[in-house]
Amino acid sequence: MSRELLSSKIVVEEEEPRVRGIPSAPTSVAGAVGLAERGPIGQAVLCTSFEEYQATFGRFTPDADLALAAMGFFENGGTHLWAVRTAHYEDASNPESHTATPAAAALTTGGGPTPAVVRGTLRPPFTLADGQRLEVSSNGAEAVDVVFSGTAASVSAGRPGPYTLTAGQSLRVRVDDGRDVFIPFSEEDFGDIAQATAQEVAAVLNAGLIGGRATVEAGVLRIASDTQGASSRLEVGDAVANTVFGFAGGPQVGSGNVQRLRAVELAEVRALVEAAVAGVRVAPSSLGALQLLTQSTGPGASLRVQGDAGSGLGLDALLHTGDASGATDVLHLEARDAGAYANRLEVEVRPPTNGAPETFDVLVLEDGAYRESFPNLSSAQGDARYVERVLNDERTGSTYVRAFMVLDAIPDVQTVALSGGADGLVGLDDTDFIGSEAGRSGLLRARRRAGPLPPPGARARHARRPQRHGALLRGGARRPRLRRPRLARGLQRHGHRLLRLAGGRPRRAL
Repeated sequence: MSRELLSSKIVVEEEEPRVRGIPSAPTSVAGAVGLAERGPIGQAVLCTSFEEYQATFGRFTPDADLALAAMGFFENGGTHLWAVRTAHYEDASNPESHTATPAAAALTTGGGPTPAVVRGTLRPPFTLADGQRLEVSSNGAEAVDVVFSGTAASVSAGRPGPYTLTAGQSLRVRVDDGRDVFIPFSEEDFGDIAQATAQEVAAVLNAGLIGGRATVEAGVLRIASDTQGASSRLEVGDAVANTVFGFAGGPQVGSGNVQRLRAVELAEVRALVEAAVAGVRVAPSSLGALQLLTQSTGPGASLRVQGDAGSGLGLDALLHTGDASGATDVLHLEARDAGAYANRLEVEVRPPTNGAPETFDVLVLEDGAYRESFPNLSSAQGDARYVERVLNDERTGSTYVRAFMVLDAIPDVQTVALSGGADGLVGLDDTDFIGSEAGRSGLLRARRRAGPLPPPGARARHARRPQRHGALLRGGARRPRLRRPRLARGLQRHGHRLLRLAGGRPRRAL
């Protein structure tokens, strides 16, 4: 402020303006999808700081563009980021089909007799068909059948076509645990919409269904989920469904002894085989593939697996026998997250810290540096320090590896390196970043978790435009920035409650 005495006897005082500019509010929620060193694939994880991002998705690597997007977001004032790690998907609609693999290894014991082992060549999940079976024969006994079953949830119309429809009507369909899809009917889709054939309706439904399909059987319209198994769900319900087609109300449920035949997990194979075949165990191999082994050991132990499900599980049909002595897998180790980063991990077994018999210590190393230590572990399932329970505990367990007991024995003192991890980048294309509505992956996954988008307009269209690397998605409200706040306040004082923003945008209340 300056004071100057003028000839007019007027004192001029310069003051800071009392009306401040209205700053734009930062984006409240954002989503980003890209490549990361580690972390879950195809899952949206909320991060509130860059340190929190790194704890889940790892550090900078030549391919980890998601880390650059996250760092830029938080450095520019962002506070809530839904981050999604992606990889190449063989089928974008199937979230289990990504090609990233976890590194794995096995802790062994040697010197004693070994069981008969049938080692698979495929990692889970496995793709099977309804009615496929394994014929498992151990130690010369008669083969036991293990059948895999799964049917899709479906619903059929209560009457055959033709169906009387009117333009503008729609049918509500929900497949599995997805959202409601409303499929509209228009005159252009039918020769005569008032006499719509079942084939015409099926064609319209198939153009709009996600994760399901419509067919015609004996002139009757039928809708089914693409998922075969106990997790299959289907619901067709509204006034049109009941009055026009006669569909049954309420959700329809699939059946089977697995959740999804197209993605059978190793734990499901284990439960079915071990319940049906006495003396046979199922466990992952050192590379994460399926393997079957006998509980008996030595040259007298034998195992053969036949049946049409064998190829889908990666198993051969040869006769396998045990040995009088040799190394035996005791504990299977697998990286918690898929990716090549875990090829730098090692697991060391030491004698127990407390010197107690039948116990051992496990240490985890990364790049040669010790990261974790778990003392005095046991291979006995009922023990409080049971190795699976301790290492796999979500709160206090290892952040690097998971453990699965293969044999109730103590591993030898040794150090093993994990191997076989891959980031799944071969064949990467835009679809892997954009994702699939049915598979709930990629940018569509981030959009769903970030919340509603701004109203349609230039900014909203730009936010929805697919980006290949480090794509960002804006969500939440954003306050308009006024270029002339003093003018705006003056207009407001004189009764002008609305102001048209620059660029021809809709008017908003001040």
